[in-house]
Amino acid sequence: MGHTLASDSTLYPSNMKQLIPFLLLLLLFGCGDEIKNSDADVDVEPGTDTTTLQSQPTPAPQAAESDHANLLGYWVGYFEKADDNYETDVFVDVGYYWNRANKINISIDRIQDSLVEGHSVVAGNDRPFSGTVKKLEHDTYQFRVKEPGDDRYDGRFVFTIYPTSTVRHEFEMSGTWEAYKDINIRHRKYTLKKREFSYDPDIMLQRAKAYVDWNRSVTETEVYEIDDNEFEEWVVERFSSATNLIYDLNASNRLLTKEEVENLKRGDLIIIRNTIYARHGYSFKNRPLRVFFDAQDWYIPVHADIRADFTEIEKENIKLLLQYEQNAAEYYDSFGRG
Repeated sequence: MGHTLASDSTLYPSNMKQLIPFLLLLLLFGCGDEIKNSDADVDVEPGTDTTTLQSQPTPAPQAAESDHANLLGYWVGYFEKADDNYETDVFVDVGYYWNRANKINISIDRIQDSLVEGHSVVAGNDRPFSGTVKKLEHDTYQFRVKEPGDDRYDGRFVFTIYPTSTVRHEFEMSGTWEAYKDINIRHRKYTLKKREFSYDPDIMLQRAKAYVDWNRSVTETEVYEIDDNEFEEWVVERFSSATNLIYDLNASNRLLTKEEVENLKRGDLIIIRNTIYARHGYSFKNRPLRVFFDAQDWYIPVHADIRADFTEIEKENIKLLLQYEQNAAEYYDSFGRG
């Protein structure tokens, strides 16, 4: 019979035992979160690798004609699944959840007569599209555009841009997307707002969502006394994560020192390094990183390749952070908090 215990851990019941010796052993060794990383590897996505040949990122939309000023530019929000396919969601107990929604940037780059060109940036992909635009009544425009089809995740967009406030000249984009191929989530929906992007080296992380790498976890055994001389053993799953130090260090506006980073946990180093990329509008392929940065209000996915954009300060800090990240100790935490 299972039991519900107030705990900060993801718990799975095992056999109830008299485990005083085991409890003493557990207390001797402790159950801290600092666990040495045995993998000794780092994840550097191709579009951020400062050691490879640099390429130019996709240019931002050019200045619009007056008739299209409200249409051209970046439209940003969540690319949500329209398929009723809940088994694809990610759960880390009750404290962490991802419903497969990704932040998307639909960039309308050029309109000439009824023809439109642009590109979409989402989940590490930067894909061009082209199609048609038709003006409806009340300053409402309907778009039908298609991606090329030479990528597994290409598809077709149908969306409408319409005014939400005629006084403030505010507009919104709403529509659907359908993949050409039979991928896991073939249908998406979205409601987007127009956003401006500018690189800001001083921007700091907000406390919006925890960083949880659900692909890296450890299990530990904990023992609880449930009655006099009666103990119950539980298996606890802890996930690779970061500490609150990620909100204090900025690797874009000043050079970090060896002393500041040498004792940081691996998750802290990962987030501090990848925040450099997020400030430049990098679109993350890595899912745990994508979920973390998508939750930042200021973050806009603009490019899938930002190698040409780094400042000299950032290049030096990336090199320093990678040096310590490879062999840093992991920080494992649990996310079943109520």
